[in-house]
Amino acid sequence: MSSQTFNLSLPRELVKKLDAQAKKDYSSRSDYVRKAIVNQLKTEQQLQTVFDRANKKGKQLGVTSEQDVYDIINGK
Repeated sequence: MSSQTFNLSLPRELVKKLDAQAKKDYSSRSDYVRKAIVNQLKTEQQLQTVFDRANKKGKQLGVTSEQDVYDIINGK
């Protein structure tokens, strides 16, 4: 996989935290940020899958509002 370099501006305090965590993980700053981005993208994709499945099931059950969801959760 080819790489592309880009600039990223972060507050100094965040960079300090980033560097400290990368050091604990025996990782470079770039590797740490790369892993964090990959993990975030995976998480968002997984959440979207859950939401899509829930919406599909909700339609099958005739759920049309947030109140319907609350009622189902609360056993009403």
